[in-house]
Amino acid sequence: MAAFLAVDRRAEQFGAAVTIADLAVNSFPDHRCAFANIYEVWEALERDWRFELDHAGSSMEYATGVSARFRDGSVLHIAAWAACCDGSGCRYCRG
Repeated sequence: MAAFLAVDRRAEQFGAAVTIADLAVNSFPDHRCAFANIYEVWEALERDWRFELDHAGSSMEYATGVSARFRDGSVLHIAAWAACCDGSGCRYCRG
């Protein structure tokens, strides 16, 4: 697992050795937080884990990254930047 992805199993509800957060790490095989933004990270989670995400327990933090809580209680923390573009325009901020 990359240094910028962390799985938190403390609140996992079913006593499983492998949680949904452990599996979700595979959605970011080449994650490089210096180049990823929080919007790209959230889009990947929505694409791959839409039915397993607990949206109420998930958050995007502009200074640190994304914390995705899953229905089994596990959490995946993903480091990423808030800035999404260089000002030349992008689909996230239209900047």
